[in-house]
Amino acid sequence: MTSLPAESLTVLVVDDDRQMLRSISDILRLSRYSAVIAGTGREAIDIARQMKFGPAVALVDLQLPDMDGIELIGRLREIASLTEVVILTGNASVDSAVRALRENSNDYLVKPVQPEHLIGTIERAAERWQRRRAEEAMRQSQDRLRLIFDHVSDALYVADDTGRIIDANPAACLLSGHSLEKIQTLTMADVLPENGTHLLDVRSTTFAPGVLVYTVRDLTRQRKLEDQLLQAQKMEAVGQLAGGVAHDFNNLLTVIMSYSSMLLADGGPGDANRGDIQAISDAAARAAALTRQLLAFSRKQVLQLQAVDVNAVVTDVEKMLRRLIGEDISLSTHLDPDLALINADPGQLEQVLLNLAVNARDAMPDGGALTLTTDNADLSDEHGDRHLGAAPGKYIMLAVTDTGTGMTREVQQRLFEPFYTTKGAGKGTGLGLATVHGIVKQLGGDVYVYSELGHGTTFKVYFQHLTTTPELVVAAAEPREAPRGSETILLAEDDDALRSLGARVLGAFGYNVLVARTGGDALRIVAEHRGPIDLVATDVVMPEMSGSQLVEKVLKARPGIRVLFMSGYTDDEVMRRGVIDGATAFLQKPFTPDMLAHKVRAVLDLPRAIGDAA
Repeated sequence: MTSLPAESLTVLVVDDDRQMLRSISDILRLSRYSAVIAGTGREAIDIARQMKFGPAVALVDLQLPDMDGIELIGRLREIASLTEVVILTGNASVDSAVRALRENSNDYLVKPVQPEHLIGTIERAAERWQRRRAEEAMRQSQDRLRLIFDHVSDALYVADDTGRIIDANPAACLLSGHSLEKIQTLTMADVLPENGTHLLDVRSTTFAPGVLVYTVRDLTRQRKLEDQLLQAQKMEAVGQLAGGVAHDFNNLLTVIMSYSSMLLADGGPGDANRGDIQAISDAAARAAALTRQLLAFSRKQVLQLQAVDVNAVVTDVEKMLRRLIGEDISLSTHLDPDLALINADPGQLEQVLLNLAVNARDAMPDGGALTLTTDNADLSDEHGDRHLGAAPGKYIMLAVTDTGTGMTREVQQRLFEPFYTTKGAGKGTGLGLATVHGIVKQLGGDVYVYSELGHGTTFKVYFQHLTTTPELVVAAAEPREAPRGSETILLAEDDDALRSLGARVLGAFGYNVLVARTGGDALRIVAEHRGPIDLVATDVVMPEMSGSQLVEKVLKARPGIRVLFMSGYTDDEVMRRGVIDGATAFLQKPFTPDMLAHKVRAVLDLPRAIGDAA
């Protein structure tokens, strides 16, 4: 142990004899000690309190005017527990000194004090103080290390050079699943199996001769979250591509469907080309269904949300499902009678059920069992840790379970990708589960798959409980004949073919049509047109400005104007929220002339607020 120099050690001398104080302090200073003197017990206490660590040694007379020396020693111990006490006493009080030695100190001096005896006693006391201080510092260091050891999130094992475990922290106990007592009977080979279920990062360093510390970090959750993030990013990128393709394709389909519809309307039943035109119209309708699936996957549909009882949806589609899956597959339902409502589009929810049922049917070519289950579920923070983006809270759970062939982990990782299929050529588009994923995500839910080869598959779909009931928008029954009108309509559409088609269709139904290619063109028409403009029908995605930005400016100029949005999809959250709330009129592309005529008439016939003027 390295000794501190004498001048760095403070000795507190307490004696009511001023001459004795001066003599002892002079002797101590000559020996390079720092001497501090006090004539009373209270003065000594005040001095000790002002010191940062207290005196190294206290030389205390037992006979003090204001308190007993033994009492002072106890008070000094409370202030600085490491201070070494040397009792200073006369011959008459040796017995008291001996008693004090037994209780509170380690040495004593009898007056008159010889300088050599004084210095020797102080040196021994200083050595004891240094040793005790070093021991206390080591104890505190060990406590700090133990605190770190016990609370670090990585698993720590202390082992000898043969691998036998000497100690382990709580994280190591949690990782291994054993108590500390059990771990101390094991070796590192026992707690670090080569083919474990955890992905571990193991590092070791020498702590002392023959002793190693192993740091084990469990990367399983981190790797799983990284994989989920990568999958989510991939799905998002593919979704953006699918949505963009669907948008452009819907514009083309609107033209094809509209012109084929007009040709069918113009031609009689005996028209030689009627069959060909009908084939074109049917193919366009099938293509429109395909783009709806793409839009569902890319989460760019505009949904009509309402309070939905999932049990009711399951019950409604049960008959259809029995016909769909065939007689060799039994269907059973287990529905929670106290199931909470959710906020959803019932049509899209039916699509989710149908797609999952078809997937289950195809996984059971030799027959089997299909089970539909609903239940209320509370998802914890732990669930969110396992599944990226899943918020804890109250959900309803819809499970679709089959007894089919099951899936490998590799298939599960690609399951929701569009056009990915394990079926043979011509047996599926690969969009069924991608559509499920898109619909569920757009409705604010989550879908997870649990499967093993030969043990069937379960899809679990979670939707959050409905907290506020939205107003239900009931669509009025449309008359069979397309309605006509004479109002003025501003049509804003950047696609040349669609703009020309829209103007022709609306003009054929009696409307006065003003056409604009961009939002800027539309605003100029609004500013320059002298007559009324009753309705603006605008595409959502256009160059220069979006449809909602255009409408915002138009409404400032003409507050009473009616608005109809048209699009194959929308990324515009303001417009989408308006449709959900029932505040915005929307026509989904592709559409036919009759569909356009009905929608325009319905919007124009909405009651006008007092004071509105177009």
